[in-house]
Amino acid sequence: MKKAIMLGLVAGFFSGIVSLIVKNSGLFELFSTASYPPIINIQTIAKIEITWGIVWGIIFGMLYAFFYDYIPSEGVKKGLIFGLIIWVIVFLRFATVAAAYGYHLFATPFALSTFVSLCITYGFLIGYLYKK
Repeated sequence: MKKAIMLGLVAGFFSGIVSLIVKNSGLFELFSTASYPPIINIQTIAKIEITWGIVWGIIFGMLYAFFYDYIPSEGVKKGLIFGLIIWVIVFLRFATVAAAYGYHLFATPFALSTFVSLCITYGFLIGYLYKK
């Protein structure tokens, strides 16, 4: 379990960096007039995104180790499938509920940015680094 926590920390760190880049690249401006988030400076956004990436990376790393035998495929593909499952259960659900409550201008870029940072980046790294 210690190995899964460390690999989750590393993958979560890089996922947080990718999330920071994607969310500040102008994706949110494509769907609304407000930027992500409009009143906070880039240093605060970096601290928040990387910290949340690390925290969720550790949690998802433990889940990956626990469900490792139940996820189909091998290696990187297994990590990408795990990232897709987590994205659908956690973040796509949140974006759908946010859109239903009228935050559709926030929901679409949030779903896209978490797909790139969690499903692709985190899934690729955890699948590549984790060996049973």
